[in-house]
Amino acid sequence: MYRCPECHQPLNASLACPQGHQFAMEDGLLVLLRPDFRRQLEAFLARFAALRQSEGRRILDPAVYPTLPYNPALQSNPEWRLRRYDAELILGQLTGRSPLRILDLGAWNGWLSHLLAAAGHQVTAVDYFSDAYDGLRARRHYPAGITWHTIQLDLRDLTPLAEPFDLVIVNRCLQFFIDPPAYLAEVQKVVAHPGRVLYTGLSFFRDPRAKARSVAAFHQHLAQHDLVNFKPMKGYLDFHDKARLTAAGVRLHPYPQLRRANLKSYLLPTAPRYYYGIQAV
Repeated sequence: MYRCPECHQPLNASLACPQGHQFAMEDGLLVLLRPDFRRQLEAFLARFAALRQSEGRRILDPAVYPTLPYNPALQSNPEWRLRRYDAELILGQLTGRSPLRILDLGAWNGWLSHLLAAAGHQVTAVDYFSDAYDGLRARRHYPAGITWHTIQLDLRDLTPLAEPFDLVIVNRCLQFFIDPPAYLAEVQKVVAHPGRVLYTGLSFFRDPRAKARSVAAFHQHLAQHDLVNFKPMKGYLDFHDKARLTAAGVRLHPYPQLRRANLKSYLLPTAPRYYYGIQAV
């Protein structure tokens, strides 16, 4: 069961709500977006895909997807190295567990959803990005026998996900909300009791000024290509966020593979300190 993103009323089997708002499956992707927000988002995504293409940052070979994040061609890529650390962490924690209902929040191209579904879990992947290479429609590049649900959703409001999940993975995206610690309350709405939330890719800055300038430069880069981000965001985490997450009951753990990088952060205030977080609900 799902709820309407406009009025939060239940959707029927035809994906319509009692108020007459209608939604649809498109190429296997359930699109649960308010019409006004969808127009704004699609205008951004079309230009953003062209920018990513021009920068050579999209994976265009379908054969690569089933091997993510372990494809040999990506071994030296720092972003995929961090995702390998996440895969080790998550799959290690789930070894021997009964199949769980898992929400992959910020699923992007489905690399983690694929690993979790292949391990036997019931997975729902949600994101803003719907592209066939840089988004949820990339599911077509994975083996047909390994399936999961894909939903395009405004992640700021998880109410349309009416069913609870045993595990919610906030997949390297907490910093992309306007007030990251405040977003925890939204995530908890979709967690079963008892359940857990796993926050990956938490990079905290003791002195965030350089990182804030980097985020501002990114927005300027977008603006140079006639792109205005479709939602406000902070773009980084600082030690004030770290204290608030801890106060909210998130147990923070340093990535063991990044011990040397974390030591550097004690000497250099502008260097990030890498953690993942676990919250019992």
